[in-house]
Amino acid sequence: MDLVFIIDSSTSVGQGNFQIILDFIKDFLKNFDIDSGSVRVGILSYSTKVHDHFYLNAFQTSEDMFNAIDKIPWIYGSTNTADAIRDMRRKYFTYRNGDRPDARNIAFILTDGVSNMNTDRLQTEAITAREDGIHIYAIGVGLSDETELRQIASQPDSENIFVVKNFDELRDLDERIFTFMCPCKSLRKKIFFII
Repeated sequence: MDLVFIIDSSTSVGQGNFQIILDFIKDFLKNFDIDSGSVRVGILSYSTKVHDHFYLNAFQTSEDMFNAIDKIPWIYGSTNTADAIRDMRRKYFTYRNGDRPDARNIAFILTDGVSNMNTDRLQTEAITAREDGIHIYAIGVGLSDETELRQIASQPDSENIFVVKNFDELRDLDERIFTFMCPCKSLRKKIFFII
């Protein structure tokens, strides 16, 4: 699979919680078979602007990837989710940047808030990405309203939206998410896995 993480870096997240997100991503990826090349990973973050960190073809080893994840900075600002989804589709899932025609295209968006920029384009950007064959999982942290997550995520909601009360609860999500992503346990590394 080709897997892209879209990370909310807005002011409300805060630097400490942003680090929890990065740790969560590393823990999730540790049991995927990265080194063989069967899984490729890209990461972008967003606040007022979108920040590209690395594309799907950036790293050959999990060690190099995890070192790069450790260096991703928290860049605070507003919540521009629409542009993040647009850039994920236009820049990350492209042949030039490592997307493979025979691989599943999967995106995870992790956010703690509702968009406050380009909100009129958000649903359109998500629909366009899904129509392009990108399966989108949405993870919401501390949200009282899940409407925006439902606009973003693939259907059905029950299998593609995950909500936790706070950032610390991200640590307990891996098995739940993996169950919906990879129901075939033969894809695991240990009998094979974990975000």
